[in-house]
Amino acid sequence: MRKSADRYRKSLIGITVAAVCAVSALGSEAVLGAAMTDGTYTVREGWSEDADLSTETEKVYKKAENLEMDETSTISCSFIDTNYTAMEYEQLRDMLTNNLIYSSPNAAISVSGTYTDAKDYLYVLVADDSAQNSREIYYYVVGDLECFVAEVKEYRDEATAAQENMEDTPEAVGAEIARTFTWNNS
Repeated sequence: MRKSADRYRKSLIGITVAAVCAVSALGSEAVLGAAMTDGTYTVREGWSEDADLSTETEKVYKKAENLEMDETSTISCSFIDTNYTAMEYEQLRDMLTNNLIYSSPNAAISVSGTYTDAKDYLYVLVADDSAQNSREIYYYVVGDLECFVAEVKEYRDEATAAQENMEDTPEAVGAEIARTFTWNNS
């Protein structure tokens, strides 16, 4: 299994991004370079960081040709602190699901779980409100007392166009980011 994952990684045409950020104990102040939340992930070619939307604690990606557009699909990558260890993944999953249910009361919610290439727990939560022209997909990679989050805002017309052109949808690109995420401290 490891060899096939390595072959797949080598076959990707993309860039590897080092995500190094954390939230300090004070809560709202960001600290760049905290070792306990470093990680790397792969962003597919054709997607670029939007420097105007990105911050020290959150990297935002758009399709390269849509960088100047406001209403376009985005993938935001960040870290969140939690009160759960990696072994308490079920409680974390329940908390994340309940938060999404309460924050998106009109959306159909779906939850699934799998593993990253590095064998960390990966939760996928989708909030799909059919009255909206976009949907939210959240990928959570579980760590000890923290999660890496890839949040995809996918516009329906862009996803449809990507499928018709046999390209990856924003959802698929976000899934790949989450699947390839690796904690630097593991």
